[in-house]
Amino acid sequence: MRLPAASESWVELPSRTRVYISRRGSGDPVVLLHGIAHSSDAWASVIPALARRHEVVAIDLPGCGRSDKPDTDYSIGAQAAAVRYALDSLGLDLVTVVGHSLGGGIAMMLAYQYPDRVGRLGLVSSAGFGRDLHPLFRAATIPVLPRYAMRVLFHPGVRRGRNLAGQLLSRAAGDPFFVKPSAYRKEFESLLEGLEDPAAQRAFTATLRSAGHLGGQAISALDRIGSARFPVLIVWGSGDRVFPVDHAHRAAKEVPDARLVILDDCGHFPQIEATREFTKVLLDWLDKTVPMRTYRPPGTQRGEGLGAGSPAA
Repeated sequence: MRLPAASESWVELPSRTRVYISRRGSGDPVVLLHGIAHSSDAWASVIPALARRHEVVAIDLPGCGRSDKPDTDYSIGAQAAAVRYALDSLGLDLVTVVGHSLGGGIAMMLAYQYPDRVGRLGLVSSAGFGRDLHPLFRAATIPVLPRYAMRVLFHPGVRRGRNLAGQLLSRAAGDPFFVKPSAYRKEFESLLEGLEDPAAQRAFTATLRSAGHLGGQAISALDRIGSARFPVLIVWGSGDRVFPVDHAHRAAKEVPDARLVILDDCGHFPQIEATREFTKVLLDWLDKTVPMRTYRPPGTQRGEGLGAGSPAA
C-alpha cells in the first residue's frame, strides 16, 4: 500500500510562536516528540511503517527544527502545554504519545498535567529517571561560558573542522551518544548543524537549564509516572551514555505493568540505531494495547492528576 505524502502545517500558540507539525497516515493518533536540539526528523525512519496503521503526528517542539525559536519559557511544563495546545488546534482528543530523551520528559508532563488527553505513553531513552546526565550537557548549563563556546563551536565556518574532530574523538574515546558512530555520523552531524542558528543555541541552553544543572538532571518523574493507569512502553539502548540503562529498570519498577525492552548494541537513539527492532517493538505494543481514557471525577478540572483508566470509546 502506497502512503499519501505527509501534510505539513504550523500551529500558532497563544504566545504567537509557530510550531511545525507533520501528519501522515490514518487510524488511532500517535504523537511523536523528539529530544533536545533535534526535530521531528528524528523519527523519519520509523514514520512510514507506523503510518500504515496509525495517524502519525510528528512535532518540532518550540525552539527546535522548523518551529519558531523565540526568547521565551522552555521549561518542561511550558513545552507540555504547547503540545496540548497543538493537539487542540488539530482537533485531536485522546492520543498515544511517544517521547525520546527530553521528549519523554515532556510526554510524562503532558500526561500529568492533562491526563484525559494521553491514552498510552511510550518512553524512549527518556529523561526524568535519575540524576545521571552526560558531562557535555552538564557543562552546557554553566552560565555565560557555554554561550560563547557554542558561538565558536557551532559557527558554520568551522563545520568541517568540527565534524573531523568529532570523528577523531569517536575513534579514540568512543562517541558520547552512539555505540557505532560511523554508521550514524551523517545524522548526528545534521543534528549539530541545527545548532548553528544563534536562536537555536539560545533555546537549547534555556531548555537544558530548565531541566538540569551541574549536578545532573533537576526534574524527576518517578513520583508521577507510578500513578499511570494507561499502557506504558519503555525502550532503552543497552549502551546509552546519556541516560544509563539502569534508568530504564528504575522506571519499570515504578510502573510494574509497563512493557520494558532493552535493545542490545544500541546507544541513546534506538529509533535511529536499531530502526527495525525498535519499530517492531513499537508496533507490537500498539497492536496489543488500547488507549485508556483517564477517569475524571465529576466537578474536577481537566488536568487534575492521574487516575484510574478505562478503554477509550
